[in-house]
Amino acid sequence: MREVETIVVGGGPAGSTCARRLRQLGRDVLVLDKARFPRLKLCAGWITEKVLRDLEIGPGDYPHPMLPLDIRSHLRGLPFGLSWFPTPGKNFSIRRVEFDAWLLARSGAEVVQHDVRTVRRDGARWIVDDAFACRWLIGAGGTMCPVRRALFPNQRPKSRQIVTLEKEFAYPSREEACRLYFKRGLVGYAWVVPKGDGHVNIGLGAKAKYLRKSGTNIHDHFRAFLDDLVREGRLDAATADGLQETGHPYYLFTRDGEVRLDHCLLIGDAAGLATMDLGEGIGPAVESGLMAADEILGRGTWDKSKVTLFSLAGLAQRFMRAANRRHMPAA
Repeated sequence: MREVETIVVGGGPAGSTCARRLRQLGRDVLVLDKARFPRLKLCAGWITEKVLRDLEIGPGDYPHPMLPLDIRSHLRGLPFGLSWFPTPGKNFSIRRVEFDAWLLARSGAEVVQHDVRTVRRDGARWIVDDAFACRWLIGAGGTMCPVRRALFPNQRPKSRQIVTLEKEFAYPSREEACRLYFKRGLVGYAWVVPKGDGHVNIGLGAKAKYLRKSGTNIHDHFRAFLDDLVREGRLDAATADGLQETGHPYYLFTRDGEVRLDHCLLIGDAAGLATMDLGEGIGPAVESGLMAADEILGRGTWDKSKVTLFSLAGLAQRFMRAANRRHMPAA
């Protein structure tokens, strides 16, 4: 049986970030993932300046395309609308097939391709599939993380489930603006995100409970969104007709919900970490990975309440400060 100090189950941004920090301090860590990297990962791939700072990615470090985003937001189906609004700081898009593989390789951790099936406690050790043993176990395997399923069976309330459909493909005639669409009839939003090498990601996400209540089908919403893009001239009809969207679920960030046992921590999507407003998951995944590593290193505590709750919190704060200045009496 292979024994290490820490096993990280899942090599995505949360797991690779945790593993990298541990390796930087000379700790023994092994990453297990059922996939072989690079692997396909559909995602809008939105990252912020804060994500780059947290990951210690400086100018010129990243070897793949990282596209600055000009974000335009639309309120549709309402008696008023905004064509755009600013977001705090700079924003970028990446392709997860490239980004995740680069982060994992950069971590310096040993990676073993292994589909985790069982997890059990044996004294002071965690045993994985009777093949690996560790003192610290990190569940970073996404929404369907085997550590979460084995040890935290009641951690996922269905009322907080988000369902998404999306497609990422090469589309050289795409426009350069990133567009977010907020529509009546869909408790969520849709997006068109340009990416490097002429790719684009088109998708939408919604709260599952509202879809169930309305009796609507998310595939119908997706097809209607494609029709809208064709009418607007942002997508040609032949491409829209040929798209086969892919769906996946995840869960909104909540301050409740268990994320720890004795020497076992959940991070990233496995812990239900996604911002409440835009469902952005990369930033919270990275933050949680760093905090989990710091707890193992004895430098801090993995505290779910300290993970970023809103993607646009900085924007709201700016608006509030501006409003307060307008109402302040002249000196």
